Amino acid sequence: MENKASKRRRSVDCHDDDANNNPIQRKVWVSQKVSDAHDPAKMREVHERTTKMLFEGAAASHAPSVATAPALHEHYHLLGDGSILLRDLHPDAANPCLERLKSRCCQRQTLIHGSCINCSMDLCEECGYSCTECTHFICRSCVTVFDDRPENPLCERCQMFYT
Repeated sequence: MENKASKRRRSVDCHDDDANNNPIQRKVWVSQKVSDAHDPAKMREVHERTTKMLFEGAAASHAPSVATAPALHEHYHLLGDGSILLRDLHPDAANPCLERLKSRCCQRQTLIHGSCINCSMDLCEECGYSCTECTHFICRSCVTVFDDRPENPLCERCQMFYT
């Protein structure tokens, strides 16, 4: 007779032979938020906080807003030859301080330092124009390339509507 090695038998103490001996175990992580979602008191507290925040936000939007400094193009009109015209002469208006600094576009000492609305290039009062419709600043390159009439320069957006 041959001596055949027998397999080790599973213990019958814990499991029945017909049952699944190797069940899949899963771990589920439950956050505090999920746990609180089933508690009515916690949900009522969240609802009250949310409602309070909404009403505070609505009240803040109707309150008088803090005056922000207007952009340069709202105060000054550029003619493209270094001339600067003031748009409004209200003594109580908050006028931005202008100081002579070296410009990034032409390396001159200039007062206006802005960027073109079309191409985002730097400009100054020597190199920039104001759009005749929306008053935003336009660089000399964009006026030369896109506009037929440099005496009434228009930005790219205004050209779509006013030409």
